[in-house]
Amino acid sequence: MSQIKKKYLDILKQIDEEHKSFGDLHKNSKTLVIDGLNTFIRSWSTAPNLNDNGDHIGGIVGTLKSIGYAIRIINPTRVIVVFDGKGGSNSRKEIFSGYKADRGKNKIKMRLNRAATVEMNPEEESVSMRRQMGALGELLSCLPVTIMIYDGVEADDVMGYVATQCRQDGEKVVLMSSDKDFLQLVNKDVSVYSPSKKKIYNIDEVVEEYGIHPHNFINFRMIDGDKSDNIGGVNGLGIKTIIKNFPILTDAETHTTDTMVEYVNQQPKKTKAHELFLDSLAICERNRKLMQLSEPQFSGNIRMKILDRYNEPTTKFDKQSFLKVGLKNGVIDAFKDVNDWLKSTFSHISKF
Repeated sequence: MSQIKKKYLDILKQIDEEHKSFGDLHKNSKTLVIDGLNTFIRSWSTAPNLNDNGDHIGGIVGTLKSIGYAIRIINPTRVIVVFDGKGGSNSRKEIFSGYKADRGKNKIKMRLNRAATVEMNPEEESVSMRRQMGALGELLSCLPVTIMIYDGVEADDVMGYVATQCRQDGEKVVLMSSDKDFLQLVNKDVSVYSPSKKKIYNIDEVVEEYGIHPHNFINFRMIDGDKSDNIGGVNGLGIKTIIKNFPILTDAETHTTDTMVEYVNQQPKKTKAHELFLDSLAICERNRKLMQLSEPQFSGNIRMKILDRYNEPTTKFDKQSFLKVGLKNGVIDAFKDVNDWLKSTFSHISKF
């Protein structure tokens, strides 16, 4: 056995032993894990808030209010906010160089109020986002939440690792994101809260809305693709056609590409959709690797960092610093009563 492989296996063994050592630390708890950038972008693009200087602060205000709303309806015992690390996903770019390649090329129209649309060129857009993201990071660091961010790793993968590997027996996890890729992780202990739909997805909700069992959602996604990430699917196959031609996706049993091929080959007469699928197996397998979230796409060292951070005590609430940063950025006036909002949102997570 090579020294590199032995070192890698030793790291994985250490992770497993460290994970077991925490015992019942999180048993019977409920952890809310938030896709920070997803929440911020959605708020930045739509929230109309301006400060007294006329600067847009909708990204900050909208994110804080979205997090607060989720906490009040989900009532978690702890909150984790995850952001994409510098450079995004290195592993996905190695699989497909075109991954997310088309993002940021077009001018974005930002609705600052109900009556007008403000157009921003890429440079203005970048400046606004950096300013608000910086202030948001400062504000979140004052709140009783855990922040996770690792260079070369996407938030999706960290959230998937928390939901599948860090979670203790008896612990419930709610993933907050409008990205439907997270639906592949839904099971009896893991659910997804969509802030755009204000809906919590458990197994039954996923099946009811999509006609697909969460265990097989990745199989649907690998065929359908994801245009927002520049991941092309099988041409000519949309969700209705996929469900009609692959009814096994409603099964609770988890299928693989191989079992889906086996299903198609067992059919007395193959449909056009079946033929398109068989002709596009290379694309499907690539997409599965790009879109799956159940297996970590980062090193053992990153896994250890996530696990250590996961088991650290929650940051204590620093009200004075929060108000100071909030006043500096003109955020406080966006809340009817910021003290009441803070107390009603975080009092059961941290002492006030």
